[in-house]
Amino acid sequence: MKKLLQTALLLASTLSLSANAGLLMAIDNRNDTLVSIDTDTLALTTIGNLGTNVAFGGLSYDSNSDTLYMVGGRNNENLYTVDMTTGNASLVGSHGIRDLFAIAFDTTSGMLYGSQFSGGTGLFSLDVSTGAATTINAAMATGIGGMTYNAVSDILVGMNDGAGDLYNVNRANGDLTLLFDGPFVNNSGLAFDDEKDVYWSIDYSGNLFSYDNGNGFARTTELSGLGNFDGLAYINESVTQPNDIPEPGALALFALGLLGLRKVRRS
Repeated sequence: MKKLLQTALLLASTLSLSANAGLLMAIDNRNDTLVSIDTDTLALTTIGNLGTNVAFGGLSYDSNSDTLYMVGGRNNENLYTVDMTTGNASLVGSHGIRDLFAIAFDTTSGMLYGSQFSGGTGLFSLDVSTGAATTINAAMATGIGGMTYNAVSDILVGMNDGAGDLYNVNRANGDLTLLFDGPFVNNSGLAFDDEKDVYWSIDYSGNLFSYDNGNGFARTTELSGLGNFDGLAYINESVTQPNDIPEPGALALFALGLLGLRKVRRS
């Protein structure tokens, strides 16, 4: 009986660690599919086809509503929600902005922001019910191709593709403050990981980078040779756990229930 309980508790502990691992969601532009990357093991898993064409599109995750948002990028001026189990994208509506490559959801204010790169340098807010865009700044100082919200510091952070520079983006007027004069990236997605306190970036040249937020944004190449990727969102699974993974406490109770059944069968 003791061995059975130890086994169940070990299983509960293992599943708890698995559930708490952070996940990155990204877009494989070669075949318009959603993929996930485990931030601990860096293992990449294909989830499924998005069902729409995406070119340099952006992703962002709203932890308040457990919703993954996507913009289609070039020649696809629409906002979508994406099923994180199947990869299927559902149309929200048109934003009508050329080359809107990046989005970031501000979980503090509940606002979704979008930014242009290449076809313009505007900053916009997007209506999550209709997709409609409202202009905040029609022409920022530079284009932002990757963007994310840092809820710990309550700042919007953007990346200038090509140059690889990181900026603090003023949400009220689109003014940019340089955070990091970085090395080259090729059309990137950007996401903030509050567990590891790093920014992740994935680019069209197939690289996954991490930027150490506590160490001057020092960059490390975590993966390379991935193919043409863009769009990135981080999901902290210690906060949002998949519904099909039992809680450790529930597994422990299950183990105790097994012990009870074993005693009944023996009596």
